[in-house]
Formats: sequence, structure tokens, C-alpha cells
Amino acid sequence: MGDSLTEGYGIPQTTRWSDLLQRDLEIEIINQGISGDTTAGMLARFQTDVLSEKPTHVIIMGGTNDLSFGLSPKLILSNYHSMLRHARRAGIITIIGLPTTIFHEGIKDEDDPLLFTPLLQLSKQIDAFREQLEIYAKDQELPLIDFSKNMTPELFLSDGVHPNEKGNLVMMKNAKSVLEKLRILKS
Repeated sequence: MGDSLTEGYGIPQTTRWSDLLQRDLEIEIINQGISGDTTAGMLARFQTDVLSEKPTHVIIMGGTNDLSFGLSPKLILSNYHSMLRHARRAGIITIIGLPTTIFHEGIKDEDDPLLFTPLLQLSKQIDAFREQLEIYAKDQELPLIDFSKNMTPELFLSDGVHPNEKGNLVMMKNAKSVLEKLRILKS
């Protein structure tokens, strides 16, 4: 469940991290990422897109768009918490995905008109939110996937926000590593 980082913005669907993970592990993964979505949008479609599918696990990753629209981290965490409560009630194990950082060096604000705040400011907000989300996951005793682990600027599209095909491969490896540690998968 997520936004463009889950949907695989700007790359072929077959090369996004969730599809790579599905092929690698030979398990069914349903990608419910929608580019431009906020955590409020994710919450609004959680029943239809997640609960009705009756998964054993859900990875929730969002917040980048919320921050670009000027929404507060407190509101974003509230939406995460509501999705977590719905998942727990349905017996679905929830895994928190930390959104990727932004590599803004050399990028001008006008390069991406979809972002409403300058990339440097958004980058700082995302880094601060990632820290808050990490604390939240720990407080809720939730597993956490850091999708930024081992990510570098060349693993992103020219906007510095969305991982390219190679970046999605790194994201897949980050997810797989955590899932193996949780013994969800065979090592």
C-alpha cells in the first residue's frame, strides 16, 4: 500500500520493487501503489485495496506527497495508525516501509512542477519524518523496511525523488532482507 514509490513511477511495471520481489520469492504480491496519493487517500482505499484482498501481510509506505502538500507529520502518522488498526483487526501483519530520501543535489525546483515545496525543504522534511516513522514503528513493535538503505543518487530518476529500475532492484533487496529476518520467507 503506497504512493508512487510503491507504484513504480516512471519505470516499467515489471521492474518495480514489488514485482521483482514477487518473481524472486515466487509468492503473490498485490501492488496497491498510486502515484500522487497521500496517506489519507491510502486510508480511504484501505478496505477495498487491502482488507478485501485478505493478505497475511501488508507493507505500508507513504507520506512523501503529504509532506509536499504541507501536511503535518502528526496527521500522516495518524493515518498510518488508522491503517495499522484496521490491519490488526483483520489479523494482517503490518510492516512499515520508510520512504526513500530525496537526492536533490543539482536539481532545480522547476524540474518537477508536481512538488509544491522546494526539493531541499522537502528533503529535510522527509528525513525528519523518516525518523518519526522509525520511532512509531518501534513503539508499535512493527517490522520496518528502510527502502533508502544502499540507495545513491544514480539509482533515481532525474527528479531525484523516484527510484529508477536499478533503484527498485535495491529496494527489492531491502524488502527481501527484512522479510527473511522475519522468517516470513525461506532464507
